[in-house]
Amino acid sequence: MKWKVPYIDFGRQYKKQETLHLSNFKRIMLSGDFVLRDQVLTFEKNVSKILGVKYVISVNSCTDAILLSLGSLGIKKGSEVISVAHTYVATLSAIQHVGLKPIMADISDDFNINPEEIEKLITKKTRAILPVHLYGHSCQMDKIMKIAKKYKLIVIEDCAQSFGAKFKKKYVGTFGKLGCFSVHPLKSLGAAGDGGFIATNDKSLYEKLIRYRNHGQGRRKNGKYLKSRYDIDFFGFCSRLDNLQAAIVNTKLKILKKNIKKRNSIAKKYNQNLKNLPIILPKLYDIKDYSDVFNSYVIRTQKQFKLFKHLRNKGIEALINWPKPLYKHKGLKLSKKPLKNTEKICNEIISLPIFPEIKDSEMNYIINTIKNFFKLN
Repeated sequence: MKWKVPYIDFGRQYKKQETLHLSNFKRIMLSGDFVLRDQVLTFEKNVSKILGVKYVISVNSCTDAILLSLGSLGIKKGSEVISVAHTYVATLSAIQHVGLKPIMADISDDFNINPEEIEKLITKKTRAILPVHLYGHSCQMDKIMKIAKKYKLIVIEDCAQSFGAKFKKKYVGTFGKLGCFSVHPLKSLGAAGDGGFIATNDKSLYEKLIRYRNHGQGRRKNGKYLKSRYDIDFFGFCSRLDNLQAAIVNTKLKILKKNIKKRNSIAKKYNQNLKNLPIILPKLYDIKDYSDVFNSYVIRTQKQFKLFKHLRNKGIEALINWPKPLYKHKGLKLSKKPLKNTEKICNEIISLPIFPEIKDSEMNYIINTIKNFFKLN
């Protein structure tokens, strides 16, 4: 279906830097530098510098970033990890795949884990907290880190949707032991396919993760291997960021700040024009406390499905991410203990198109379509 207003327009995104992308593509294709080459190293250095961390390990998805991070910690099988039920399934699947048990806490009205609920869930089996910085907005990391310190728990951050977001002027993904990120095309920094990375200041975890992502093998550094590449200490995985994808995100890093600023401007315009309607709008926070990237712009309404259907019938590619908590998917066999606010929010959310290249005319069309809906409903 051809949308009047798409959720995101990859073509417009590409055209902004077309010359650079084509140049990178031609150089990499002619050289055959496809796997773990210069652009990967450059990307890791670029991100390390931005976040202010010592080490960055690129992998093939944020799912693998979480899975490998949890696996690198040596947590005993059957131990518990506290996270949320309002997230993409990858968060909890990574916990399950390494033999750990996800324990789900309720969320606050900012869509993120409610710190007040965490302490109630801690048991003798709890070993970690995995907060999710959803929709480009940071969790309350000061409270979470305080709880983690009190109970000697490890914090691994799921930052899939929030690269560039800050809490009290500190980047998400740099509070805990490990930060896990995505460069999926739908993210504020997106490749042309899957990709992700891990941020850490722990050297021993860095050296382990470098090997985990590449079948237990080491890699070159300034022409030398960290260890002998073929000295395999353990079984690893095939989870490498392609050199071509790294080149794409390196190019996009050049305009990331500008794009984030534009996303915030779009969110502000939505808020100004939708404020008098029966909708709960995303809060525009004081930059001293939060610096958001607005990976998604999510409104809440009690007429969720009716408005959602109306928008899509009018050619607006709105989304519902996600319509029910993960524990309500029977096949996942998770604890079915209801989480009141999680369920309420899942029944109200709609994601509106937000991308830096969106036209004013398209935004005006979305805004007027929503206003007309509430005039009639």
